[in-house]
Amino acid sequence: MKFSKLLFPLVFCMFSAGPAAADWPVGLWQSPPDTSGLVVHVRTKPCGRSICGQIERTKDRFGYDTPSSFVGRRMLLDMQIQPDGSYQGKIWEPQGNRVLASRMQVSGNIMRFQNCDSGTCVNVDWTRLR
Repeated sequence: MKFSKLLFPLVFCMFSAGPAAADWPVGLWQSPPDTSGLVVHVRTKPCGRSICGQIERTKDRFGYDTPSSFVGRRMLLDMQIQPDGSYQGKIWEPQGNRVLASRMQVSGNIMRFQNCDSGTCVNVDWTRLR
């Protein structure tokens, strides 16, 4: 009888978590190299009820620091949590200097983006650094 009294609250807590149980996107993330070889480190943080991200560092494809005017620029814009645990908002693309519609899903140390412009979508995976 005591076991069932302890089991019910545990099961209730596990199934009532919903989207809050999704992996947390806050931290420092690294993009893969773009076609020109630029890699960005982006710090993500809560911005009100959404997530935003700012470029902290730029590197070349070999890992060496590269000076860039992109440092300090906001890259993730107004990423709002969705009922399925993903985030939807906008992402600034440095190479084309354009803002794209984006859907973001975090799974452990991988942040997967689906960036779309005019019906064409590209999938990109970022890696968590911290």
